[in-house]
Amino acid sequence: MKRISYVILIALLASGCNAKIKDSEAKIEVEAGTEATEENLNVDHKKGTNSENKGSVLGSWVGYFEEDGKDDDYSKDIFVDEGFHWNRANKINISIDKITDETVTGHSVVAGNHRPFSGKITDGVFILKEPGDDKYDGEFKFQIIDDELIGKWTAYKKINIQKRKYTLERKDFVYNPDILLEKSQRYVDWNKYKKRIESAEIEGEEFEDWVSKEFSSATDLIYTINASNTILQKKDVENLKKGDLTIIRNTIYARHGYSFKSRPLRVFFDAQSWYIPIHTDIKSEFTELEKENIKLLLRYEKNAKEYYDYFGRG
Repeated sequence: MKRISYVILIALLASGCNAKIKDSEAKIEVEAGTEATEENLNVDHKKGTNSENKGSVLGSWVGYFEEDGKDDDYSKDIFVDEGFHWNRANKINISIDKITDETVTGHSVVAGNHRPFSGKITDGVFILKEPGDDKYDGEFKFQIIDDELIGKWTAYKKINIQKRKYTLERKDFVYNPDILLEKSQRYVDWNKYKKRIESAEIEGEEFEDWVSKEFSSATDLIYTINASNTILQKKDVENLKKGDLTIIRNTIYARHGYSFKSRPLRVFFDAQSWYIPIHTDIKSEFTELEKENIKLLLRYEKNAKEYYDYFGRG
């Protein structure tokens, strides 16, 4: 599933707000599977996933999908100066859906991908294979020991990270509109920045020049505004920075268990203890309140200024 650029139509965005759009051609990025439209049907938002299987091996096992055999090799990591680091670990949900005799079927959800798998259990070892028709398919091999699912994954094809390891906990997903963000990970979009030339006087004569980068980020307002249980008004959003609007909107998606393709968003939401990636298409699951808030947030997100946070020397 690919991320798409979504040009919001004036007629759609005019509903619920009388403010004029500054730039009707402005574009923002909206991930596929999150488009909130009037024809989307609501579902039972109190539903959970596999809650009847609590205590069983069936259901969702959640944790970090980390590079295996990495040692001290940080060449693939993302560094944003000294203030931000991502080691390319992603939160994964391995869902064991059915066990018949020794046959196992289920699926994985990670990094915006939902992939089925099937296989066998032999002497307590699960060997489960994805279909192989996707570039990132591979084979899972794991055991369940002391209420933890511990194992490794190997890609079929040669990709950037060929092998991964994981230690997962059994967790059930339940939609909760009241949950707020935790201050566990700063949001930084390392794909959006501007450069600035800095100078410093040395010993009264010489000057040292360097290039600094200012990155798109968000403020602490994201921890206080909930767009899933409160209808937002123009006054609530008109002075927010673009990073704030982006996170407030995407927090709606995270509450529904959306698995993010966008790396900056994924790093931010993976760090939330309550977040479980469970879906790659949630557009039919929004409440009417959330739909209205998404339209309002998108309207202002199009024209808001980027919020840049200074991280020091680049």
